[in-house]
Amino acid sequence: MKNRNKINAYLGCLLLLASGASQAQTCNSAIIESTPTAQFTVHNDGTVTHKKTGLMWKVCTEGQTWDNGDCTPSNGSSNHSWSDALERPANANDSGGDYNYTDWRLPNIKELASIVELKCHTPAINATIFPNTPTNQYWSSSVNVVDGESARVITFGHGYDLSIDRFGTGANFVRLVR
Repeated sequence: MKNRNKINAYLGCLLLLASGASQAQTCNSAIIESTPTAQFTVHNDGTVTHKKTGLMWKVCTEGQTWDNGDCTPSNGSSNHSWSDALERPANANDSGGDYNYTDWRLPNIKELASIVELKCHTPAINATIFPNTPTNQYWSSSVNVVDGESARVITFGHGYDLSIDRFGTGANFVRLVR
């Protein structure tokens, strides 16, 4: 029954995403912010440091371009297979690295969950710190220990943590951390 509920939740998310529904971020003012802007040091170079965890994040999703405080789509694809997601850090670290850092990596599920904004959805992230974040699933480096066949993802539509087939043909988003 538990797996059936997970499958139904996953299918519901897929249907919502496939519908092309575009909504503005909605936040519940009765809930305390889980990732307030004051918890981040903005470096004005496309990176931020989360003071609570000490992690530095790329502001933009891979495939987006940092442009004067905003993340804009670039000509490259933003969707990545599991194997491509694992290679993205190496690509970012080549030739002196993105933003002059050479230690970018794919975050684990706890690290990725640390930037979910619990009071908001569509997207469930601090949109001031991480502008134009797609509401789709983001890969983590974590593998589901129960089956070993699925990877853990965060869906920034509502902040859900899901396990999905990492060997399937599905493509998801990537945000790098160091």
